[in-house]
Amino acid sequence: MTSLSRSWSMRRVGIFVVVGCLGAMPVLARGSGQSTSTKQFQKTMTLGTSQTVSVVNKYGDVHIHGEGGREVKISATIRVQAHTQSDADRYADQVRIDVSQDSQGIKIQTVYPDESKFVVIRIGGPSYSVDYDIAVPTDAKLWMKNSFGNVEVQRVQGWADLENGHGQLKFHDGGAAKLTNSFGEVQVNGADGNVTVTNNNGAVSVSSVKGTLEVKDRFASITVSNVGGTVTIEGGNGPVELTDAGGSRISNSFGAVSARNVHGDLTVNNNNGTIDADTVSGNAQLNGSFGAISFANVSGNVRCTSSNGRVSGRKTGSDVYVKTTFGEVSLEQIGGGVEVEDSNGGINVRDIKGKASFNTSFGSIDASGLPKGVRATTGNGRISLNDVGGDAYAKTSFGSVDIRRVDGNLTIENSNGPVSARGVKGDASARTSFGSVTLEDIGGSMTVDNQNGTVTASASRSSQGCKNISLKTSFAPIQVRLPGDANYDVNARTSFGHISSDLPITATGTLSNDSLNGRIGNGGCTLSLTNSNGNIEILKSSK
Repeated sequence: MTSLSRSWSMRRVGIFVVVGCLGAMPVLARGSGQSTSTKQFQKTMTLGTSQTVSVVNKYGDVHIHGEGGREVKISATIRVQAHTQSDADRYADQVRIDVSQDSQGIKIQTVYPDESKFVVIRIGGPSYSVDYDIAVPTDAKLWMKNSFGNVEVQRVQGWADLENGHGQLKFHDGGAAKLTNSFGEVQVNGADGNVTVTNNNGAVSVSSVKGTLEVKDRFASITVSNVGGTVTIEGGNGPVELTDAGGSRISNSFGAVSARNVHGDLTVNNNNGTIDADTVSGNAQLNGSFGAISFANVSGNVRCTSSNGRVSGRKTGSDVYVKTTFGEVSLEQIGGGVEVEDSNGGINVRDIKGKASFNTSFGSIDASGLPKGVRATTGNGRISLNDVGGDAYAKTSFGSVDIRRVDGNLTIENSNGPVSARGVKGDASARTSFGSVTLEDIGGSMTVDNQNGTVTASASRSSQGCKNISLKTSFAPIQVRLPGDANYDVNARTSFGHISSDLPITATGTLSNDSLNGRIGNGGCTLSLTNSNGNIEILKSSK
């Protein structure tokens, strides 16, 4: 029993405390003017195979350790403090240690004096404690209940059920165990079987468990490492740290969660705290709120939901799904496809292997290395996409769109923002208003529907044959660049502007400055240019 616990207990005695049927304060404390009496108790008994050692105690420490043989060696120290030496000796004689044995095993119990006859306790009244040191066979089963003292059990391989309160509970190099404590720390270091820990208002530390592990704790930290089986943790109001374990499930609140080297699937549910997962051989399910979430080196799928927190991830072996609000999403080196649903947060993605789908509002989208194509939508945010291996779709409003290097087709929908696309091997379609549109090096057909914005378009010189082009705007010029050997049927119209061409056009119909119908080369593909209150220019592409 620590001096701190004894002093705390003694401080609970008032000058005059009416206690009714309560006894004198039973915890030994160091106090001025107190007399002390100490007695020793020794007893040795033989425990049968598969029998249980039971211990019931309070107000003292209990130390149990395993030894060879079949003997149970009981050593106890009884301490009593009282106002006078005679009172201390008298109460020490009344403290009893009962030891009995039946078919179930050996039972050890502390019996304190009956103090119910006392009505008033004065400062200096009797206080007492009993500390145990017990040796048992290494294969013994243990059942113990203690309070207001520390408990330590070592090298006992039989199943153990240990309950303590208001003190530390330590378990080392044992077998399977069920450990319950409150208002004190729980430590486990080395267990060959399954372990269950339940604690309140005290930290939990567990390492080197060969079986499964279950931990429940409140108002303190939980630290777990080197567990061969599955792990289940329920925490609250304290951080959780897990390292090197089997498949794991963690629930927590008001504290950070960290998981490393999980050999199986990982599930984390956390509120008001961060989540950090690194090196998971299976799938990862990460759910949080009001805290950032990060993950890395996950071999399986990742499914992540969050609110009011940033999400970041890298180096996964399969698909990633993220849903969050009021937080940025940042992902890179993803082994499968990516789907992100966000609101009020930006999306930043690099180097993925599968298809990509991004959706947010009031946030930008910035992504590159998308070999299977991408669908990106946002409201009131810009979009930047680079190196897309398949088709690309981008939609926004009140934000710019910039697309580079697309192997498939491209579709852009925007309003009140500029649009720019370069190096598209397939068809390109763009719609916007109150912003410019620039399409350069387009291998397929081009379609632009714009209002109140400039349109600039150029066909790729490497494309085979001509492709249809349709460009439309108002209150701004249209400029299109074509190869010198292009073949188009031209239909160009404008108002309050003029039409000009660097390429020779064989005109048909009535000629005017604001209307032109004709043919470039041998014709074939459609070149439709429609404008109002702006010029139209047909230019020859430079080599």
